[in-house]
Amino acid sequence: MPEAVGADLGVGSPALLDMLGDSLDELDAVIIAALDEIDRLEGLPAAALEEALSRVWRRTFTRYASAVEGWMEAAFIKRGQAVVERLYPDSAQRRALYQIGFTPFVGRQFQQISPQINAALKSAADYGSRSTEERFTLFWHIGQLVRNGRGFGFTARGAAEAALIERWHDVAGWWLQREGAVPPEATDLRRWQGFVANNLEFRLGVAVGAAVAEAWNAGAGDLEVPNLETWRETSGLPWIGFWFRELLRWGTLDPFVAFALAQGIVGTRDEGGARRADFDAWLVQRGTAITAEDLIDPQLFLEWQKSLPNQDQAATAPGVVVASFTELAGKRSRYAVRPMPGHDGVTWLDPAGFRVAQSASMPGGPDMNPSRGDYELINDAFGVRVVRTY
Repeated sequence: MPEAVGADLGVGSPALLDMLGDSLDELDAVIIAALDEIDRLEGLPAAALEEALSRVWRRTFTRYASAVEGWMEAAFIKRGQAVVERLYPDSAQRRALYQIGFTPFVGRQFQQISPQINAALKSAADYGSRSTEERFTLFWHIGQLVRNGRGFGFTARGAAEAALIERWHDVAGWWLQREGAVPPEATDLRRWQGFVANNLEFRLGVAVGAAVAEAWNAGAGDLEVPNLETWRETSGLPWIGFWFRELLRWGTLDPFVAFALAQGIVGTRDEGGARRADFDAWLVQRGTAITAEDLIDPQLFLEWQKSLPNQDQAATAPGVVVASFTELAGKRSRYAVRPMPGHDGVTWLDPAGFRVAQSASMPGGPDMNPSRGDYELINDAFGVRVVRTY
């Protein structure tokens, strides 16, 4: 196992044996992913294992680029056989590690806290009726679970960022608009923004997303995909599990604000907060009993949006445009993309240069310089859209 090679794995240690252990872990992740896909499509009896590994190898770039192809192919097959026969012999465990999305070693560390994350989410079924401070307490509790995680916890690129980890709740309070939160000094703003992007939106968001995915996969069939109608029943989680990562992305404790921003109904968090009263009044007018879950139910948010006048359903929001996939099926929920404007709209490319999607315009309008922003394509229950993240 990788931890038998290096003593400090998953944290980017420069020690040679740690680097070797991390490399083995990454190789195991490739093998587990490939074999799980093959097993799903055509089955994988033990007698076919070596042939399947050889087939995967023949389709890798390394086969064409390596000067020691024969040795590397033998090593790849040998490691793959060890993964299945000795290191991870349980196919259910391999599938679970693959679905989490981390390398196997990091995934095993994560599995030690993911039940606690989902337990915290389940305990917050009343999130919709909680006060701002009670809502923030949930983020603080889950953040404390994640912050020291090996390979998935918070990281720092220097002493200044390391100091922010010790007071990460101050940064989170400012970003999520906690009542009474103290904003950073002007000289610290960029550092706080970097911490939010790296440790809150990305690392904490990915960790909670992985825990929620575990809960979903435990209740879903092999070919089932998430949808709003069955999400709570399948995952066994309340709606805050659906919203948690989006709240970190948009910097708010209110799912309605995140929804309004994501749909382009409003352009700022303050505008979203002001529109909350409209949704609450609409809920009352429906004439049915209102539960805490109703207050953050994305299905009710969509119903409310459809009830708005056409010109108000999606106000001009500089950060969001509707898009459609072109040469991808859209199996992932998020793609980093770059724009390529043309006469018939904007083509969105992934970092490798492949066409991903098309839109009629760019976030920010026609005057936006394509090279002056970062963009992400989001594919979820609310549709396909491109968001300008910076």
